[in-house]
Amino acid sequence: MEKAGLKALVLAGGCDQIALIKELKAKKYEILLADYLDDPPAKKEADHFFQISTLDETGIYNLAKRENVNIVITACTDQALLTAANVSEKLRLPFYLSGKIAQNVTNKFDMKQKFKENHIPSADYRVLEHALEEETEALDFCDFPYVVKPCDCNSSKGVQKVENLQELKQAINKAFSLSRSKRVIVERFLDGVEISADIWIQNSIPQILSVTQTKKMGSHSDLFTIYQSCYPVQMTLEIEKQINEISYKLCEAFGLKNGPMLVQAIIKENKVYVLEFSPRMGGGSKYKFIEYMTGVNIMRLYTDFVVDSPEVKAMPMMSEKLYEMDYIYAYNGTFKTLKGYEELKQHNVICEYFQYKKEGAEIHQRNVSGDRIAGVLIEADTMEELKNKRDTLLHQTEILDMEGNDITYRECFNVRRRK
Repeated sequence: MEKAGLKALVLAGGCDQIALIKELKAKKYEILLADYLDDPPAKKEADHFFQISTLDETGIYNLAKRENVNIVITACTDQALLTAANVSEKLRLPFYLSGKIAQNVTNKFDMKQKFKENHIPSADYRVLEHALEEETEALDFCDFPYVVKPCDCNSSKGVQKVENLQELKQAINKAFSLSRSKRVIVERFLDGVEISADIWIQNSIPQILSVTQTKKMGSHSDLFTIYQSCYPVQMTLEIEKQINEISYKLCEAFGLKNGPMLVQAIIKENKVYVLEFSPRMGGGSKYKFIEYMTGVNIMRLYTDFVVDSPEVKAMPMMSEKLYEMDYIYAYNGTFKTLKGYEELKQHNVICEYFQYKKEGAEIHQRNVSGDRIAGVLIEADTMEELKNKRDTLLHQTEILDMEGNDITYRECFNVRRRK
């Protein structure tokens, strides 16, 4: 059946995009989906699927023009954001970011330059354009440890903490191999409490919806893979003030007028340092996390904003409950299914769970957010209840491989692997 003649080209086909597609379908859009995978999770929700990388700007442009789409849109991802902005600009389609702004917020080199120019507190850094042998002197700006990052990757790809020169060389070589622009950032490692602030901007005024604490596998390895987000975060009034001031500075520095914004930062010695930020919603089912914490359906808000009007307003009502989102990874193997998750949801042990992998997916690592098998949202009235529910989750659920073996990785939660 024809759907009022409206067409939306959605870039990226992960689980977060399923929620976006459902909101667009409610507005009677015919959905065209583009993803580099041949069978991404969101494919079943789309009306038409095209196997094109969201980084292939020419391919996406040609598709959007040929199909005469009304909007090009994405959610919860950085690199597709740049393509959506550039293609929309070329085709004169509505989008909330210009190509220039999207470039500045998706390339870590450009982002760091803007931080420096606008006095936004961030870690000291150096940018490398050659192998370490040619840049040794330039790295003498602080003591180890460092953090090494490709300038233009997302999902923590190539991001690594290094403690010595040998590790530094290896990490830089890996980062160069992943960077399309062949630029690598080496920055001072900041040890503190990591937070993530989800913000809605209206008429250049940022409104903080929620602040969560981010826990990463950095305490278990040299990587920076998120395994847990927690709410609320204990913060002083001074820290809250700094987060608010930084949000305003980011809007002004990057020319952000309306829409979502995600700020990742470190609190160290009562000062907030920005790690990275992006004018988008957080990934990993964060949209649902925000809805539980604040009552704001941010995916619907975002869709209304992009499709209908920039004047939509967020009206959060903060919950007094405790929440955490636990991200579940697995040992190497071929994924078959999740076991026990639906039963825990039916018994109100968990609020929601999200399956990120399809049957038959090969699991080779636990290095980036794209390696997650599942995300689980838990709600509680007390810390003891929260811990008990998490323990139940970890002991009564399994990730099964094709032979029926439990391959759940629980070590980041300090639970040993089952024999």
